[in-house]
Amino acid sequence: MRRVVALSGLGVAAFVLGIVFLWPARRSGPEPIIYGRDVCAHCRMHLSQPGFGGELRDARGTLTKYDDVGCLLRAMLEKRTEIPEAWVEDHESGRLVPLLTARLVRTGRSTTPMGSGIVAFADEAGARDFARTAGGELVELEELVRHPARLAREEGR
Repeated sequence: MRRVVALSGLGVAAFVLGIVFLWPARRSGPEPIIYGRDVCAHCRMHLSQPGFGGELRDARGTLTKYDDVGCLLRAMLEKRTEIPEAWVEDHESGRLVPLLTARLVRTGRSTTPMGSGIVAFADEAGARDFARTAGGELVELEELVRHPARLAREEGR
């Protein structure tokens, strides 16, 4: 009888150790966007146009993808919780850059997947060039978050 108890104790210990060491670690960082397959977590459209999307990773490590910077910002506002990680696609290179360091341009003439007119850039020079040629303006992330009406497609800007 003691042998059975000892074996079951070892089984429980092995199970617990397996969970601790084999459980997948909390993920971090962005993941590549797979155009035509990945779906926007906000509007449910397939991501199909490089240079406009973004990703959020919540505190639990869950990653969600967005086809338009406007969709990403709306999702952030709706969550009303801390978002530890967020990235947007640099419009010039398609590479994901941290949202907090990206330069944002708002233009009514730029066609974005969901019509927000918000385009992100990795650097200020690219953003300024785009704003000048597309008739847009540089906008601060804080301004868009504090004034959500600026995200409305009907605004006409």
